[in-house]
Amino acid sequence: MDLQDRRPEPGRKLALVLAVGVHLLLALFLFFGVRWTTEHPTPMVAELWSELPKVQPQPPSRPEPPQPEPKPEPKPEPKPEPPKPEPKPEPKKPDIALEQEKKRQEELKKKEEEERLRKAKEEAERKKKEEAERKRKAEEEARRKREAEERYRREIAEAERKRMLAELGNVEAPPKPSSGPVTGAPAPGDPTARAAYVDKIRAKIRGNVVLPPDIPGNPEAQFEVQQLPTGEVVSVTLRKSSGVPSYDAAVERAIWKSSPLPLPERRELFEPRLNLRFRPVE
Repeated sequence: MDLQDRRPEPGRKLALVLAVGVHLLLALFLFFGVRWTTEHPTPMVAELWSELPKVQPQPPSRPEPPQPEPKPEPKPEPKPEPPKPEPKPEPKKPDIALEQEKKRQEELKKKEEEERLRKAKEEAERKKKEEAERKRKAEEEARRKREAEERYRREIAEAERKRMLAELGNVEAPPKPSSGPVTGAPAPGDPTARAAYVDKIRAKIRGNVVLPPDIPGNPEAQFEVQQLPTGEVVSVTLRKSSGVPSYDAAVERAIWKSSPLPLPERRELFEPRLNLRFRPVE
């Protein structure tokens, strides 16, 4: 074969350039289509052909399956925030009705306290008046007894003087009153007349007795009564209680109210001291 036969055919160079270009494009396509890289790429080998073979259409490249996305690392859980302090409830507005009721109760308590103090003051004044009245009555009673005893002594002295004058002048003299206690023995003279005299005195006193209610049984009270020759009561002494203070007090009041006491029909039956017994029912 001579040199002329070895000259390239027209268009062969162009075909060669196109083939190289196609391979380069394919290599670039593969390089950028794949996600990973290789450290040692395979060396490319190019063959020179006398004629350009028919280019077979490249089958469509199958896309590589997508790589699974890496699981995101779990984010660290945020630290829980400290609980916020609960807001303090606003003070409720006072209920008008409750306030009014509270005020009414306070006023009521104040009035009750004032009423209690007023009653205590009245009670203290009442007791003070009662004590003053009791003291006044006691002083009046003591004065009355002193005057009665003075009159008694004067009457005894007058009776004694008249008796002595009668003895001297042969004039009937009144009997000398006995100043000693009466023990219940009959006075000189008729016992029946003396009993009638004492019964008359007891009857007058019983008529002035105001019996208290609910007296248990029929108790007996004994009194010693001292009187003047005029029958005026000088003193009353409880010798034996009935056991019912209200009844004893009622009889004592009746004795004082009955003064002057009835006098005997005969002066020799007169007794300055009497022992009298009383029962609610006789």
